[in-house]
Amino acid sequence: MSHKFNKAIHILRRNSDFLSMRSTLISAIALAAGFLFFYAGTELYGAENSGMSVILDWVNMKINVSCQLELKKLGLNLPAGRTQAENSLFGEYNAKIKNFMYSISVDSSSVMSDLIEHGELSPAAIDDIVLNAKNIPPTLSVDMQRISSSHSITLNEISSKLIKHSAGVDFEHKINPPAVPSFTGIIIIADKELPIHGRYSGAYLQPCLFPKIWDTEMNLVYDKKFADPDVFHHSTLVHYADSGTIFKMTPSGLSPELEKIVGSKPLKIIARGVFGIRPTDPIIDIEDATLILASESNRNLLRQGRVVFISSTEVLQTEYSGL
Repeated sequence: MSHKFNKAIHILRRNSDFLSMRSTLISAIALAAGFLFFYAGTELYGAENSGMSVILDWVNMKINVSCQLELKKLGLNLPAGRTQAENSLFGEYNAKIKNFMYSISVDSSSVMSDLIEHGELSPAAIDDIVLNAKNIPPTLSVDMQRISSSHSITLNEISSKLIKHSAGVDFEHKINPPAVPSFTGIIIIADKELPIHGRYSGAYLQPCLFPKIWDTEMNLVYDKKFADPDVFHHSTLVHYADSGTIFKMTPSGLSPELEKIVGSKPLKIIARGVFGIRPTDPIIDIEDATLILASESNRNLLRQGRVVFISSTEVLQTEYSGL
């Protein structure tokens, strides 16, 4: 009996030692994991101080870029390494902004990379836009640990390179059109979620470089081929704004910036839907389309790009971080 008792005690002690070792091992693993998490968190925190962020601003038709690098990670010391740091910073910007630009929506079915793939735009054209961007010279942080720069690209620099025609195509219109009033510009209001033509879903109107306008019978009202190509040297096909710009305490009810584009007596149209693989094209009532197409002066508003799309603030300015 005593022998069995002693054997039982021995087994309990051995299990106890094992449990103790197991507990110690688990604690060590937890401590190591905690250290790694802390270390990784520190690295992530440092990573926030490096990289590139881009704001795609469709209201002001600009791409605003901020680029930043940590000098310690580059292994550079000032002042000797200042030139090399600036070159590294520009190299970071040059490579990443091109990739970003390839993703910009051209129209309802394509992005910039599609045009390059189809031979409609050369990579050299993108290089030219990037090199000619408006730049703020690189600056050092107060603690001399980081170097940063800012760059700005206007979207009409991109769209102007995509215009191939030398004159606008004539609009199709009725031989004996009805008499309609003349307007100073065109505003299409699409700031709410709208039904997508051909789908059982809705979406906000998405900005792009070359949107089209359709009527409710899906006749094409406006396309870039109708525009005067000279417009693209200083402007874009259409302009974008939010709904706050059309409810101002001014004689026209418009913001001064908007009035410069569409004048004081624009035709205001409520969009009925959106169209496209990317829902970039507003659909308007056929009666509203007639008001535009029945008058030569109103058709000229399209030719001259005196058109504004009112869309949601959610899509008009988008920030992309950590590029």
